[in-house]
Amino acid sequence: MSKAHTPKAKTKRARTKPVRNCGTVKKLKLSRILVPLDFSGHSRQALDTAIPLAERYGGKITLIHIVEPAYIGGEAGLAYLPVDNTGLLQAAKDRLQKTAGDLIAPALFDKAIVREGSAYHEITEAARKLKADLIVIASQGHTGLSRVLLGSTAERVVRHARCPVLTVRRD
Repeated sequence: MSKAHTPKAKTKRARTKPVRNCGTVKKLKLSRILVPLDFSGHSRQALDTAIPLAERYGGKITLIHIVEPAYIGGEAGLAYLPVDNTGLLQAAKDRLQKTAGDLIAPALFDKAIVREGSAYHEITEAARKLKADLIVIASQGHTGLSRVLLGSTAERVVRHARCPVLTVRRD
């Protein structure tokens, strides 16, 4: 028996265009890395991601914690509740310093900042003032209705930051 001759299927070869030199490629610069911490395990993962980046690119890490103002619900909606947060702010600063001392090599640590206000706004403002090259922030991974109701600090930081933002999802 003879084998039937089947014509080879013609394969289309992709045409490639020569790549033009568009100038020099900039080396990645990560000298100032901002890491927001809310002291959860998720934000710890963001710090664990930022440390090797600082080591690799010779950067310094700045830790930031935001104390959000207290609001109470009433007939007219939400109202700001003026509270003296001095003790809370100092406790957060102490905890940031301890976290830095425990987890970050002294050569990689720059400073710890505690601010009061809206988390995404304070994070993006700190990044702007520090001239941060990168923000490394944890993402809680909310989806659907929970994201709509709760909002996402990480999502807002990504939208409003002037520098690149690396979001770290929960394992």
